[in-house]
Amino acid sequence: MHFVLKAQTLTVHIARPVAEVYEFLSDPANLGRWTFARNGRHEPRAGLLVWSFDGSEGRRVELHFTRPNPFFVLDYKLAQNGKISHAGYARLIPAGDGTVLTHTAVQQPGASDAQFDSEAEWVMADLMVLKTLMEAK
Repeated sequence: MHFVLKAQTLTVHIARPVAEVYEFLSDPANLGRWTFARNGRHEPRAGLLVWSFDGSEGRRVELHFTRPNPFFVLDYKLAQNGKISHAGYARLIPAGDGTVLTHTAVQQPGASDAQFDSEAEWVMADLMVLKTLMEAK
């Protein structure tokens, strides 16, 4: 059986230098400042790049992060109960004195179109909070 899954790319311009935005975003401890992620903590049993956070309905959510890199890549996977429920592919692109952030998500197998569209709305809301936070510095 062949599945056709949707993909969606969101773009936000942040009026801050790319290195500054990357430094902030590459630190998982900062997630609680601009996303739903609360009470984050490193999960040493799962590896250096895995943090867990309080999710909705009291569930723990694990976020698996891309290793820091010189290309401003910030990919991640979100898992609940060991199953990947969301994958995000984020890039920071230098744009003069500012930064263009692109975030692409691919619909996960079993996720309805409505669920995928709702996740995109949540991500865009988070990105707007990030933009406001970064530009207030």
